[in-house]
Amino acid sequence: PPGGPSSTSQASMPADPSAESIAQRLAAVRAAVAQACAKADRSPSSVTLIAVSKHQPAAAIRAAYAAGHRDFGESYAKEFRDKHAALADLPDIRWHFIGHLQRNKMKWIVGQVQLHHAVDDMIGLDELTRRSYALGITQDVLLQVNLANEPSKRGCTEADLPVFADVLLRSPGLRWRGLMILPPNEGDPSPWFDRLAAWRERLQQTHHRALQAQKSSLDVLSMGMSGDFAAAIAAGATHVRVGTAIFGPRPPKSA
Repeated sequence: PPGGPSSTSQASMPADPSAESIAQRLAAVRAAVAQACAKADRSPSSVTLIAVSKHQPAAAIRAAYAAGHRDFGESYAKEFRDKHAALADLPDIRWHFIGHLQRNKMKWIVGQVQLHHAVDDMIGLDELTRRSYALGITQDVLLQVNLANEPSKRGCTEADLPVFADVLLRSPGLRWRGLMILPPNEGDPSPWFDRLAAWRERLQQTHHRALQAQKSSLDVLSMGMSGDFAAAIAAGATHVRVGTAIFGPRPPKSA
């Protein structure tokens, strides 16, 4: 969850100005999440704030961690692999993988992240199942849904959602926790958030027994980013993915 004010005092904050600014922006985002929850008559503890740290240096993640944050999201497997190793000394950090995952890079992700947000095609789903089962673990996953059928975005179509649901609920090694969406960049995202929430409710009802067998309640809705997380919270988001508002503009990728 987003958590309350950081217990780290200003005196113990890192001297690096960028670390101080990250802590300040993080506090502002937490306050905005709490405000959106209050407006929606929800508890702030019902929303997990994921600090999306892709293309940010490990030092930026350390700064947010020092400010009391624990949930971080990465979108690129190699980048996650390197940061996971560099930050291995942070024992209670919680990693989320929120990007497309290629089959040959799953070995760096499966079993290493708390939640994989972006199961987006059947080939990847099959490989996730195989690897998780071979490791003898249960990997929590979300199904990414492309409700607007945008060619530029991944995710299963609305028409294929029931088929993916059936496969996810019969996949040993996986626990299907919920749904994820990237709404269209233009226009009001609220209708898309509401539509995804309605699908979650429908799936909870139609697959109640299978979800129980998988020890899942389909409790996660991952939706909302820096510009629209308040609307997502109003629609029932349980996880919001915020990067720029916490870390500032992403630095250019190194060669």
